[in-house]
Amino acid sequence: MYCRNCGNDVNEKAVACPKCGCNPNSEKKFCPNCGVGTNENQVICTKCGVSLEKQALSFDMSSLQKFDVNSFTKNKASIAALVALLSCFLPWVKINMFVMVQSLNFFDMTKIAEVAPNSILYSFILYLFPLSLIGFIASDYVPQISKYKNYFSIASVAIMAYTLLGMYLAMHPSTPEVPEGSEQMGQMMNGMMAQAQEAAKNMITIGFGFYISLLATILSFVFYRMKK
Repeated sequence: MYCRNCGNDVNEKAVACPKCGCNPNSEKKFCPNCGVGTNENQVICTKCGVSLEKQALSFDMSSLQKFDVNSFTKNKASIAALVALLSCFLPWVKINMFVMVQSLNFFDMTKIAEVAPNSILYSFILYLFPLSLIGFIASDYVPQISKYKNYFSIASVAIMAYTLLGMYLAMHPSTPEVPEGSEQMGQMMNGMMAQAQEAAKNMITIGFGFYISLLATILSFVFYRMKK
């Protein structure tokens, strides 16, 4: 194929042109099939008839990197990300309610909202956590998403921080505002909220699965940064 930026002949699996350093499929200056010069308004090559429209993201199986156990075991960042991903199936939180103890893994975290009205945890955000870890690991083997590896790493840490904040708020209910001049009512409310906070702490406790995922996610981010 030919680089669409400079017209240089490049390998079909190349992620960057060795001549200009750009993505071979970027720009619209040359035909990727025959290398003839083109302009931005063309939809097909006038020489070979190939479509010049920008192709959608393609996952060509032939471009996938072969999985190598030795290389993977040396990649500390990916190993830590895998540990964080597997820990999603371990107990992340325990809820003790009405003498019933229930252990919840990551995928059941949204149930906290049922017993914690001020929880900020939402499933559509939480589910981005395992997806970001999968993307981080897969980026070493799928060239089409390798350029997003840094974003996957940052996203996993950000969502973990969001989850930690949500769990903290669930175990520490906010104190309602008391009207000025109501000192007696304020003392009563403070006492009630102290009891409510203590009850929330006893009712919702963080499980070991969460701590493993938290530590592994941080290590994955640190190892990746050190490698860069």
